[in-house]
Amino acid sequence: HVGHSASFVQAWVERECEVAANWVPTASVAKKRLRIPSSGRLDFLARTYQEASGAIERAVTDLKAMIPPPRRAWRPNFPDAVLLADERRTKRHPDYPAAKVGDESAAARLVDALVDGVGLAAVRTLVATARKAENPILVCAHAYEREGVNAIPSALSELLSQWLKVPFSTTVVQSNVVAHTGADGYGRMARQARFEGDIEKGREYIMVDDFIGQGGTLANLRGWVEKQGGRVVGAVGLTGKPYSAKLNPTKEQIHELRQKHGPDFEKWWRERFGHAFNCLTQSEARYLSRSPDVDTIRDRLAAAQRRGDRPVHAQDVREQRRRVKALKAHPPMPMRPTPGKWQGYAKPAASEPVAVPHSVFDPRFVVLTISGRRPSLPATLKLTAALRGLLMRECPEQPPPEWFSGHRPDGKATLEPHMALAPLPFVDADHADGRVMGLALILPRELAPEEAAKCLQPVLLDAQTGLSRNPPLFDGSWFECNIEQEIRERPPLNLNAETWTNASRVWASVTPVVLNRHFDGEQRWALAGESVKEMCRHVGLPQPREVLLHPVSLVEGAPHARDFPQITRKRDGGRRSHSHAVVIFDEPVCGPVLLGAGRFRGYGLCRPIRC
Repeated sequence: HVGHSASFVQAWVERECEVAANWVPTASVAKKRLRIPSSGRLDFLARTYQEASGAIERAVTDLKAMIPPPRRAWRPNFPDAVLLADERRTKRHPDYPAAKVGDESAAARLVDALVDGVGLAAVRTLVATARKAENPILVCAHAYEREGVNAIPSALSELLSQWLKVPFSTTVVQSNVVAHTGADGYGRMARQARFEGDIEKGREYIMVDDFIGQGGTLANLRGWVEKQGGRVVGAVGLTGKPYSAKLNPTKEQIHELRQKHGPDFEKWWRERFGHAFNCLTQSEARYLSRSPDVDTIRDRLAAAQRRGDRPVHAQDVREQRRRVKALKAHPPMPMRPTPGKWQGYAKPAASEPVAVPHSVFDPRFVVLTISGRRPSLPATLKLTAALRGLLMRECPEQPPPEWFSGHRPDGKATLEPHMALAPLPFVDADHADGRVMGLALILPRELAPEEAAKCLQPVLLDAQTGLSRNPPLFDGSWFECNIEQEIRERPPLNLNAETWTNASRVWASVTPVVLNRHFDGEQRWALAGESVKEMCRHVGLPQPREVLLHPVSLVEGAPHARDFPQITRKRDGGRRSHSHAVVIFDEPVCGPVLLGAGRFRGYGLCRPIRC
């Protein structure tokens, strides 16, 4: 059983000579996955043909996703939301990006730095006003972003709960990804947040969110709480637009909206979103009133919805219900069986030189090639941050293991070697320009191959086809590209792992080495060189005979050290000094050689120099 009806297979027999295998089975991270024979395959195909395809379950799931989330009309006396911090100051805080994509420690530091006594007094007044028989419960919007779970609302709820001695709920969660960060008003209204979880009937609740823009997320959270029998009495946001603090629209705004777009539009809106205009927030009503006409609103909402998670095979809930009914009456049969047994293959491992010193990193690292607009080498930190976010998000084991994430289960940094990410640029050649051709996943040398495959295989290869995945990496100001595992027989020189790991006495940095502290005085460069020697011992290498520091790299095409952004310290935000380095050993050592405080993020990558 070779190939399938849509593919051709070429094979031949060699009788006269032995041919060395160019791909061999591996238990580690595979470059290719190939189907192999297995017993019982024909019986499996016969059973599969008789089974339903699962289309009914998917259609029912899609139907549930299409039913609009509940909303309730606003009470005239609903208080303004309490905003605790200035928006610009919040978004410029160094911990904001990490907290936004799930770093709980960063979120805790962020809210602790921004929430002051004035804000706490305002929330305390809101709690006192709402309190009846017992304290209200804080309930936060656990928002799912494309990059991960927003950790700020939960951290803010916990901080307010501790300071104000009020309980907070951990049972209510957002059940879909809306990707509101950076979206316009139409995108926020088109992709509505849904919630699920337990609510105490008759209990009062105060909603907590990190940012209040149009307020739609809070309106939907309120709708869910009150549908389950709770009562929402207020809202708190870490930051937001000042005009968005007023959530309930005025009668004048609703009248203006109806006058401008006509009664038919409100009827369409109710059919589409499940609620009338009196359930809109004040910012949503203002946004719709300022839209030029109904056709523009419908077109923009439809375009925004297509970028979201709504099924595209049905136009409305009634059509989807008819589709579910038809599928149940005539269950479909699968047209194609699932693939058979897979086996991972890799290139035969090159034998290492006997007794050559090496670092704690494995020379058989995973190479990812970049397609699209290739970034320049100074984008290293941005590039590795985007790649790390992708890997953390798609790792099948959650939370990811210590060797994968670099953090222990308690959230603290691990003291053991863990996976490093490094750029592979076009350097050390005529016309080399330092453009990043690919990325490397460099694993700890002592990591079990099966453990590496378990976490990385699903991220790199499609489970159904066995082909390499091609996920995007994006940063609006630095790069927009896709990555794919490098599997070519003869890849470019700089995408070949041996190029970066061959034994050599002399190694030169391609990305600058981040020094572990700042040095002053006349002997500062000598002291800095000694610190680099200590870095070598820290990663398992012998102490170098000599270290030379210079802002210009010895490797052709590597940019000047000043072109690379500095790494900041997490504890105080201070900038770390960095420099290019030439490291000379008494004997040849094997790579990869990664040095300095930024070695897990792409800095301190060295290349062997041919002497």
